[in-house]
Amino acid sequence: MKTVGIIAEYNPFHTGHAHHLKTARQKSGADYVIVVMSPDFVQRGEPAVFDKFTRTRMALQNGADLVLELPVCYACGSAEYFARGAVTLLEKLKAVDTLCFGCETADASLLQSTAALLFQEPEPYRGILKDGVRRGLTYPQARTEALRQCQKYDHTDLPSSWDEFFSSPNNILAIEYCKALIRLSSSMEVLPVIREGNGYHSSALEGSFCSATAIRKAIAARDSLPLSYIPEICREDFEQACRYTLSSQDLLPLLTEKLLTTPDFSRILDISPDLSDRMDNLRFSCIGKSWEEITDIIKTRQITKARIRRGMLHLILNLSDEAMNRFLSDGTVSYARILGFCRDAAPLLHHLKQSSTLPLITKTASAASLLDETGKEMLRLDFTASHLYRSIRSLKYELPFRTEYEHSPVIL
Repeated sequence: MKTVGIIAEYNPFHTGHAHHLKTARQKSGADYVIVVMSPDFVQRGEPAVFDKFTRTRMALQNGADLVLELPVCYACGSAEYFARGAVTLLEKLKAVDTLCFGCETADASLLQSTAALLFQEPEPYRGILKDGVRRGLTYPQARTEALRQCQKYDHTDLPSSWDEFFSSPNNILAIEYCKALIRLSSSMEVLPVIREGNGYHSSALEGSFCSATAIRKAIAARDSLPLSYIPEICREDFEQACRYTLSSQDLLPLLTEKLLTTPDFSRILDISPDLSDRMDNLRFSCIGKSWEEITDIIKTRQITKARIRRGMLHLILNLSDEAMNRFLSDGTVSYARILGFCRDAAPLLHHLKQSSTLPLITKTASAASLLDETGKEMLRLDFTASHLYRSIRSLKYELPFRTEYEHSPVIL
């Protein structure tokens, strides 16, 4: 049995994702495709446009055999935490032969050598990085400068333009996946697939494949839906889900309450003492503003908007540095929660029950009995996040509220 793993958000699922699933299976020669997918909140620090079970169903309809939930503490984290959580989950299944991901290069050796340099952090790199941060560069800018200058200390054929290379979120995640594999001493093979179609940030609905950004923008505009970029098999699910979407703006009342009542933000993940002081000083200036306006108010030259958005979401979810450190030090991931699977994948599920070092969770009611205290804490956070997402949607669209205990895995 040969298995390929994919890490995804599918926010929302589109034809580019279907192409990637098909390509991953073909190029890896895998019998089964396992997807680790973000839950109801995503790495951008915002709600997923569709809920996790809708996205699971669309993935299964288009070639995935099994979809597992990435715990929310990693799904909403930095690229490093996102990759570390997802790769660790796949590794602990003890059944994944290949990790396949989309990026802007198919050169696996380039990604692995870059990841090795960043993982080892040789002295010249560390010195240049610290100097860049001290001079007021953001961490990504300082990292790019350090890598550029460190080319003379390393004989690897590295990109001629680190600025261009690191301008792609797909490349950044690809390198973090490779770093996570190094950290775990994993035997998983790496299979990069060049991303086709428009760029990650493009908002244009054109070409063979468009970006998820463009589709989210079209959904938000409530104009004509971009159905030509949605696989035909799941267009009905897509159209139905478009009636009940969420966005960051829907989190604003929760954020406002936190800004007004939190005495110290620095205990929250992704909020440094300096950022905490800035949020404290500007909290009243943020009241009455939109989510994006608040991000602009708080942003500085040294702090990226992405980090601020993640910090604000962590504040709403009450995810602390202390909790994250416990998760990382106690095995990183404590369980593999199944969001959905295909009936034809029964041999895969049987194999995972024998091979996995993580408990496989299908029935949420009995999940806690399988976990230690750290695992229970991680699962409670997952449940809280999904209940929060569902409660906002229920209020906004006058829908019945269903708990995590009332949802079963999607089975096709």
